[in-house]
Amino acid sequence: MIDEETNRIASIFDAMDTGVYIIDDDYTIKFMNKTSIDDFGEGCGKKCYQVIAHRDKVCTWCRAKEKFEGETLRWDNYFPHINKAFEIFELPLRTSDGIQSHMCIYRDITEANEQTKMLRASIEDYRKLFEHVRVGVYMSSKEGKFLEVNQALIDMLGYKNKEEFFKINIADDLYLSPEDRRKYQDIIERDGHVIDYEVDLKRKDGKVISVLRTAHTRYDPEGNIVGYEGICVDQTQRKEMERKLKKAYDFQKNLIQTSIDGIVANDRAGNIIIYNKGAENIFGHVQEEIFGIHVTQLYPAGKARKIKKMIYGSEYGGSGRLLNFEVEVLTKDGQQVPILLSAALLYDEGEEVATVGYFKDMRDIKRLQQEVTKGFYDRNLIQSSIDAIMASDKDGTVIVFNHSAEKLLGYSEDEVIMKMSFNDFFPTAIAKYREELFSSDYGGKNRLFLYETYLVDKTGNKIPVQLSATVMFDQGEEVGTVAFFRDLREIRRMEQQFADQARLLHEHKMISLGRLSASVVHELNNPLAGILNYIRLMLKIINRGALKQENMDKFQRYLTLVESETGRCSKIVSNLLAFSRKSKLEFRKMNVNELLEKCILLSQHKLMLQNIQITTDLDRGIPEVFGDFNQTQQCVINLIFNAIDAMPDGGTLTLESSFNSKKRMVEIKVEDTGCGIAEKDIHQIFDPFYSTKTEGKGVGLGLSMVYGIIEEHKGTITVKSKPGEYTIFTINLPVDKMED
Repeated sequence: MIDEETNRIASIFDAMDTGVYIIDDDYTIKFMNKTSIDDFGEGCGKKCYQVIAHRDKVCTWCRAKEKFEGETLRWDNYFPHINKAFEIFELPLRTSDGIQSHMCIYRDITEANEQTKMLRASIEDYRKLFEHVRVGVYMSSKEGKFLEVNQALIDMLGYKNKEEFFKINIADDLYLSPEDRRKYQDIIERDGHVIDYEVDLKRKDGKVISVLRTAHTRYDPEGNIVGYEGICVDQTQRKEMERKLKKAYDFQKNLIQTSIDGIVANDRAGNIIIYNKGAENIFGHVQEEIFGIHVTQLYPAGKARKIKKMIYGSEYGGSGRLLNFEVEVLTKDGQQVPILLSAALLYDEGEEVATVGYFKDMRDIKRLQQEVTKGFYDRNLIQSSIDAIMASDKDGTVIVFNHSAEKLLGYSEDEVIMKMSFNDFFPTAIAKYREELFSSDYGGKNRLFLYETYLVDKTGNKIPVQLSATVMFDQGEEVGTVAFFRDLREIRRMEQQFADQARLLHEHKMISLGRLSASVVHELNNPLAGILNYIRLMLKIINRGALKQENMDKFQRYLTLVESETGRCSKIVSNLLAFSRKSKLEFRKMNVNELLEKCILLSQHKLMLQNIQITTDLDRGIPEVFGDFNQTQQCVINLIFNAIDAMPDGGTLTLESSFNSKKRMVEIKVEDTGCGIAEKDIHQIFDPFYSTKTEGKGVGLGLSMVYGIIEEHKGTITVKSKPGEYTIFTINLPVDKMED
């Protein structure tokens, strides 16, 4: 802000047609605007008589002394060395405690004398700027009195006017202690200035404000420091904002760390960025070691990929969310632990930045279910459970009501046991609950597992819960029901807290995501640069006449490196030429995995530019197929580019290969997480000139061409899509040579 105001003042002076320069009482020039520099040359730091009059000593006609004694002067003077006459105004820059500097404003009256009004306006502009600038501006004496201040500083420190303000003692009335001002004076007098010096000052009402100060020393003609002048910027609001942000960050961090459930968050690359104490209890890794572990290492093989697909799908809680999925995770010592997982994608300004998971340790619940199912009512275990537990006889009368149930519903154990039934807590849903409990659709016959519903507490409020229940039998006869209720209110609150956490991370900037740009030119540039360097080294040896037998090993090494880098360039160019070459269909055995890898190489720069991640699942044991390599490659590239167009905001592209031994077919899948294809379009996409793209993006020949090529290979191509979620193209190519 200080630099902005200073530049603004300088810009105003530079925009004037009149010349402006400022000198102190030892005739040293402190400031010159553009006009004065154009007239007399740069002179800041030099004596005015040297720059303005081209003299070695004070001019005999100089009237500056009169100005220093407090007068505002107007006079005319002719300067023969530039052949110009000027009307000069000299005025003081302060009005109390002696005048130590003054400003000279002049205009050219050599040919005319018509700019008097402009000169006066310029003086008024300066005064207005001094008074109306948004930061505090001041001049003070070394002894601790203000000599001149603007209204902004008076308002900042809570005083009424200049008369009242000039009466204060700076050290006693503004600083928290006089020692603070002495420290400030030591620094500014040692260095001659301070820049962005932070200090706490007292307002008139006693309130403490944080001020950022930039100032410099003022001198008398003998070079002695007589005072200071500078700018003050109020930093109180910024400090308060920083304090609130830190408080909010500490609160959310503490909320995460004190959660009973495990909370783990990872960025888009899979790196773990949040890991709380609850997660330590589940996984066994401490925070100091977990941040070097990829999130997929917390799951058994293949599970992480399945969970990722479920999060991006809509069947398990909505797109970008996964609710109450029971899965096993891996502990530090390799054990598999049952947990209940809920997860969600986190976004920043519409862009996916991270994934957060809530891990409910199910080990206790599993053990408890086993004990209760066998008929053992271990009261200590039931009472110490975090989840609410209720059990009823076959008529529904409550016979077990643990401490967590008391906290959840507001009833005491004495109020409930043998006095209330399950119906009292499910007044509108008990019939449906009982029907689902006895079906096999929700966890098995006579079991209800992870069913979300509501309970009604003592005050009549509905509480969201997750219900697991089991019918109890004794020798084949139903004797009762036991139910476990997990309070979901904390999860709902945590979802909101994590939305706030994402914004906080944005503000402090903790998660920083960058963009990659790459192209085939970049791929060629690195090896070509290496080749050029080695050739230059060999030329240098030859030019020095140092090509001797003892240098031949070095030559051999350089030539080997050049050959290697040249081969790398050749491979890149060969792939491009093979893809672009026009040729007739030539059927021969080809490796589908090799084809897919070349397709990835050719399209990877475009994928990077579109912020698309590519994953592969290639079966290395598949047999070769009969087909034309270039034409099949063109089909896959076409499908990849269609997938890229379907994901303008980034996403995931997956290439898979597998072998169907019964059909003797190799299967290729190209899957994207893009916009999908509408149901009304999906049956027509292989028709010539039919396109779902906007005008100018394609004429509808791409997929019909792909369809024709695959048919010529005696293969098949099918498509499956869900609008807004995914599209999967599946190509089947025969392993055996097919006859017409």
